[in-house]
Amino acid sequence: MRSLNLPNSAFVNRFLSKQTFIKKISNGKAIFSDIEKITWSYKLSVSTINIEGTKQVEEIHIFNMILKSKDIPFKALKEINKLIPYPILFVFEYNEEFCYGISLLEEKKYYFSKWNEEKEFSFVDTNLEKVYQNIVKQFLTNIKSDTKKDIGFKETIKIDKQIQQLSKSIEVLKGKIAREKQPNKQFALNKCQMQR
Repeated sequence: MRSLNLPNSAFVNRFLSKQTFIKKISNGKAIFSDIEKITWSYKLSVSTINIEGTKQVEEIHIFNMILKSKDIPFKALKEINKLIPYPILFVFEYNEEFCYGISLLEEKKYYFSKWNEEKEFSFVDTNLEKVYQNIVKQFLTNIKSDTKKDIGFKETIKIDKQIQQLSKSIEVLKGKIAREKQPNKQFALNKCQMQR
């Protein structure tokens, strides 16, 4: 289990049986088949770290998942998030490797680190909603740290979405350029890409 520099008062270290989740959903056995073990590692709340919650974020949980392969079990994460109404920072482990993941509240979107990418999570702020936002910002690698500090959380997420959409459009254009045989069309596509 990776150390996250949290106080002992937040340490839960409770094994969660996969059966708890499997019996509550259809096709649960298949959805949870790539997970070896789930541990509820930490609970961040006013009683454990003395930081007030908000209506949006009353608590934050940290789950450690030992996986059977390096494939992230997206469907299992979605089911866990449906059953547990709090933000969850997932710590995935496979052999000696690790990565992190978290869901974006109300968006049904997940952010993941690269495998073995260290993250400097800060679990201290004026309330748990800001702690959660700081955790999510650690995953927004397309945006400079200074920019993240200067603008609000919603604006940061909006900019990150725009960057991701532009990146996808650029990849689609690169694919078209690579497949295009006619030099004139290739030049036009290249020009279009440079304007983005």
